[in-house]
Amino acid sequence: MILIIHGNDIESSRNFYFEEKNKLKNPVILNGEGLDFTILYQTVENKSFFDEKIYILIENFFTKNKSTNEEFKKIIEYLNSNKAADIIFWENGEVSKTSLSLLKNASNKNFSLPQNLFAFLDSLKPGNGRYLVESFNENLKKSEPELIFFMIIRQFRIMLNLLLKDLPIDEVKRMAPWQLSKLQNQAEVFGRERLIKLYSLLLNMDLNTKTGKSSLNLKKSIDFFLSDL
Repeated sequence: MILIIHGNDIESSRNFYFEEKNKLKNPVILNGEGLDFTILYQTVENKSFFDEKIYILIENFFTKNKSTNEEFKKIIEYLNSNKAADIIFWENGEVSKTSLSLLKNASNKNFSLPQNLFAFLDSLKPGNGRYLVESFNENLKKSEPELIFFMIIRQFRIMLNLLLKDLPIDEVKRMAPWQLSKLQNQAEVFGRERLIKLYSLLLNMDLNTKTGKSSLNLKKSIDFFLSDL
């Protein structure tokens, strides 16, 4: 059995991954980034020799390696011919259909966020409060306020990163040039000082909500934040 867990709803995919991990007895966990074929081969073959049931968890193999890499190719070829191990891949992002098709007998579980949530995040701009509040409430029909709030914080963190250029984060490294260009333009509309202020405000909102210091529920807090943009 080979299962690939992926998608842009990273929180949900990670939770599912941990649920699956907790069901397994003594799984072997391997870092997928730069995974060496020999390590994987020896892990599978050694356990097979002793007739043990093998469970291997591999994190970020597809998203952290190029498909043209020789080690990557050897691992894919080996897994397509070997049925001795049960392997679960977890990816910190979405895996392309092309990459998914490389493992012939693998199944995949994709945790994807609604497209209208990304449209909402793209519309985070000064003076756009009325539309943002309406869009936020529309998104609440499909997503929990906690998830939307998490994505708002993430959007501002990435924008701030792009303006300051000294806060390297994995989210930025994984993005395509067109995504970075769009976020760069969005960040410049706010400007450096305002982004710092708004990001600080979001972090305070998060802390006050989690510690019960806010007199407003999370939905109301987000409504006020958006309307004041």
